[in-house]
Amino acid sequence: MHGPYDTELMQRGAAARDCIAHGEDPFLMLLQVVWPDHDWADSAMLARLAACPKCRGSTSGCSECGSTGLVSEERGRSLGIEALARLAFETT
Repeated sequence: MHGPYDTELMQRGAAARDCIAHGEDPFLMLLQVVWPDHDWADSAMLARLAACPKCRGSTSGCSECGSTGLVSEERGRSLGIEALARLAFETT
């Protein structure tokens, strides 16, 4: 590391931007930059899914699940907490 920036991270970021410009998935590229040694394909196969709390598969064009009706359990918990906080804020 030289100076205030991590040179290796910056180089991986530049390579990821090039891949994105050529059509690669931006989210996957970001994950590869931040955690380069992690096998994301394996993580995807082991993910536990839950019903999308936003639409439960009944809304076309859902921004959370892409209208599949499924999100990861972790994302489902986050969405539930966000919905509860929004409800509490709106009722006060």
